Amino acid sequence: MIRLELTKLWRQNKIIPCIVLLLTLMVGSLEISTFMQNQRLNTAAQSIEHWIKISKKTIQPQDPKQWLPKDKSIMQLMEKQLSDLKRRDGMALREDAVKQFSHQTWPMLSYSGNSIVDSNLHSGEAEATRKELLYLQRHNLATMLPLTIRTNPQTALTNTVPVNQRNLFQELTQRFYVKGWEQIWFWSTGGGILVVLAVINMFLGDILANEHDSQSDHTTWLPLQNYGQTRMVLTKLGVHFVLSCMMLFAALGIFLIYAWLRNGLGDLQYPVQSWVLGKDIVSPFGWLMASAEANYFSPLQISFIPLARYLGLLGFFGLVVFFLNSTLTLLINRLVRIRLLALLIMVGLPLLGLVLPASVYNPFTYLNGDWAVSNYLGYFLSQRATVYPWVISGIGIAALVCLSLTFVSLRRQWSRHFE
Repeated sequence: MIRLELTKLWRQNKIIPCIVLLLTLMVGSLEISTFMQNQRLNTAAQSIEHWIKISKKTIQPQDPKQWLPKDKSIMQLMEKQLSDLKRRDGMALREDAVKQFSHQTWPMLSYSGNSIVDSNLHSGEAEATRKELLYLQRHNLATMLPLTIRTNPQTALTNTVPVNQRNLFQELTQRFYVKGWEQIWFWSTGGGILVVLAVINMFLGDILANEHDSQSDHTTWLPLQNYGQTRMVLTKLGVHFVLSCMMLFAALGIFLIYAWLRNGLGDLQYPVQSWVLGKDIVSPFGWLMASAEANYFSPLQISFIPLARYLGLLGFFGLVVFFLNSTLTLLINRLVRIRLLALLIMVGLPLLGLVLPASVYNPFTYLNGDWAVSNYLGYFLSQRATVYPWVISGIGIAALVCLSLTFVSLRRQWSRHFE
């Protein structure tokens, strides 16, 4: 039966096109990120050159030989950062930023200015950036280019950046994930799991509807072969789940080879922001609300975990979501007798999750892999402990419920058929 299912799907030309489409989206995402990074690096270099010119005009006296030691130090550091930025030297930029951002009571990034950092960002961004820079320094890692402030989902809701500084704000916060492992991280922050599900369902979303199309039932011969409905559903489930994973892994494997040749895979020790239970901290920065903003998520605190751990947890989360998708596909296929309609529902459902606002009552909120792994979902749900195990358990239970409902529906149909 398994061989029959695989042969049928192969002859229907569903496997290779699915892998190609997934790979096209992956490579396209990488190329767009690389192009935008190059554009932003050029803009950042122009910004810091402009900032240096303005700073030199405002320092009194005008003669550099008469500048105070503090002013000389700042200008030398800014000029060094410009040189490092033009050379695309992530290690040197990290050291520049550590000096500018971590050893001063008024942090700044030269090519972005400093007015936004201390007066317009209020949800722990300054403290998170300081921790990230110290993590990079401790593990001797190069920073992403260009170096930016570490934001979080609350940044868009709490910042008070004036309209005339929106472009500067974007320069200050937008990151570009141009290496292999970083791209997977980037996809998880933008609903990549849901996009993958939509693509896979485009090709496998009618796996059971083929057997029950409109008023025709193509499974009545199974009892003659001692092949019951339970075994048929489990076979369909296994084929759908395993094939979904294999197609994704195939596309991902080819993509990682391409990314390795294009920009490299990146460092699996790179820090990823997470939320953990911790004591309130005293900010080293000098503005009045610095400590309150550093403890914005209290009793949770922003911490950092290695990218390897993040991807491992994300991978297991993705497998559980794939299992839910397979069981839901069987249930929808069983309840909706029109094959095309069942296919449209299975493609549309994941895409719906990309546009619905996050809410406690929105089930797609719990399918956000980045929120679950980083435990931002714990803050969103007002929980003190990590919610990852509970989310995994909830998705697993939902999958079993879908599978049970599929069995119940099939048994009722077969009972009526043989009465």
